Amino acid sequence: MNQSMGINNTADIHGDIQGSIVAVTTIAVLVFAVILQLYTRFKPHAVDKSLPGPKRHPLIGILKFMLEYGDRMYMADLEFCAKYQSTWGGPVPKLGAMSGSYFVISDEKNMEHVLGSNFDNYEKSDLVQSVFSELLGNGIFVVDGPTWYHHRKIASRMFSTNLVREGSKVTLKKVQELSALLNAASSTGKEIDIQDFFFRMTFDITCVVSFGVEYGSLQSETQHPFALAFDEMQELMVERLGDPLFELKRFFNVGPREKRIRELKVILDENAKEIIQGRRRTAKDGTLGPDILSRFMDYATNQNDPISDEELRDIILNFLVAGRDTTAVALSWALFELCKHPEIVANMLEEANEICGRIDGDNDGDYSFDTIQKLKYIDAVVMEVLRLHPSVPKQSKYAVDDDILPDGTFIPNGAMVSYTALAMGRSIRAWGSDAGEFKPTRFFQQREPSVFRNIVFNAGKRMCLGKPMAINTLKLALAYLVQRFEFKDIQGHDGTLIPFPLISKMKGGFPIQVAGRET
Repeated sequence: MNQSMGINNTADIHGDIQGSIVAVTTIAVLVFAVILQLYTRFKPHAVDKSLPGPKRHPLIGILKFMLEYGDRMYMADLEFCAKYQSTWGGPVPKLGAMSGSYFVISDEKNMEHVLGSNFDNYEKSDLVQSVFSELLGNGIFVVDGPTWYHHRKIASRMFSTNLVREGSKVTLKKVQELSALLNAASSTGKEIDIQDFFFRMTFDITCVVSFGVEYGSLQSETQHPFALAFDEMQELMVERLGDPLFELKRFFNVGPREKRIRELKVILDENAKEIIQGRRRTAKDGTLGPDILSRFMDYATNQNDPISDEELRDIILNFLVAGRDTTAVALSWALFELCKHPEIVANMLEEANEICGRIDGDNDGDYSFDTIQKLKYIDAVVMEVLRLHPSVPKQSKYAVDDDILPDGTFIPNGAMVSYTALAMGRSIRAWGSDAGEFKPTRFFQQREPSVFRNIVFNAGKRMCLGKPMAINTLKLALAYLVQRFEFKDIQGHDGTLIPFPLISKMKGGFPIQVAGRET
C-alpha cells in the first residue's frame, strides 16, 4: 500500500515537472514569437554600407545619432551635406515618423528626380496626415494623390495677380500700423522683439487676405488667442512624430499631450467656424469679398459642387501655415542680416528713395503693387535672405516603391527622404565658394536659378502657389521700414534657429533697438 502510494507520488512529481516544462516552453515560445514579431515590425531596412552617414549600430542603425541631435537636426544637415556633397543617411527602426531608413539629398539632380520627374513615387504618407489630422485635416499640405490634385487645381485658380494686388493693399496698411508702433518704441529707446511683431503683423495680413477677417493683433499686447492655440497645436503635432504609440494614446485620450490637443482643436474649430459662418452670411447677401476663402466658396457654387464647413476649416488652417509663419520668419532673418550689413541697407535705401519716392513732409511714398515690382535690388535682398535662411528649412517624403536616385543611391520602399533647403542654400557645390556669405548681388539683374537648386519655395508640382504674394509682401515691408527706421541688434543674436516646429524661427526671438531714420 505504502509502496503503491510512493509510486503514485513519484508519478505525480514527474507529471508536475513535465507540466512545468511544457508551460515554460510554451511561454518561451510565445515570448520568442512576440520578440520576433516586434523585430520584424520595427527592424530597419537593409541599407548599402557604402552609403555615407553617421555611425551605425546593430539593430538600431543611426537612431542614436538622430536622438542625440533631436531638434538640432538642421545642424547635422549642414555638417553632413557639406562633408559628403552627396546623399547620406542610414537604417533606422520603424518608430514614429521613421520608417526603416533615412536619406538626406542635397544634389540638384536628385531634387529634380524626387520633386519633379518621379514625383508620384514620393508622398507625404498616411502617417504624416494622421499626425497632423487634428490641425490640418485633409488640407493641401498633408494629403497626396487624387485629393491633393483636386485641392491643388482649385487653389491654383485662386492665386491670380489680382489677389496679389489686393494683398499688397492689406500689407501696406499693416506695415503702416507696425510703423506707428516702431515710432513709439524709437521714442523710448526700449528694445523690442521684432520677431513677435512680425508674427502678429503677418497673422493679421493672412487673416484679411485669406479669410476676410480683421483680428487687429498689432493693436494688442500679445498674439491673438487663435494664433497662440495654432502655435501650441503645431508643437504638439511635431512631438507625435517621434512617438510610435501616438495613435493608441489618441484613441484612448491618454497623456497630457493628447488631452491638450483635444482642447486646442476645440479652440481652433470654434474660431474657424466663426470665420466660415461670416463668409456664408456674406455669400447669401451676394457680397463675397476678394479673400481666398470667398473665392473657394464662389468657385464651388459656380461648379455646383457644394463645399462643406469641414473642407473650409481645413483650408483656413492650411493657409495660416503658409501665409503667417513663413513670412514672419523671413522678415526676422532679413533684419538679422541687414543689422550686420549697413552697406546693403544703403543700397536698399537708395533704390527705395528713387522708386518709391524720398520720404519727407509732403511725400509718404508710393508702395503700390506696380511700384513694388520695380524694386530689383530689394528683390535680390529678399531672395538672398531666403537662400541663407529658408522659412521651411527641411521637408520629408516617403518612397512608395523602391527607387534609384540619379547618383545611384538605392531607396527602399517606405524610406524617408528628406531635402533640406537650409543645406542646399549653403552648398559650395551649388553656389560657389562664397555660399556662406550674404551677397544679394548673386540674384541682382541675373536670371533666377533652377527651382531644384534654389528650393526655398519647394519645387516641381508642389511649388508654392503663394510665392508671388510672399515676395511682394517682403519687398514692400522692407522698403517701407528701411526708409523710416534704423535697426540695431544690441545683443548680437548668434543666428541660432529653432524648428518651430516646421519653420526656421529665431531662437529667443530677435530683440532689437529701433531709431527713426533722418530724412
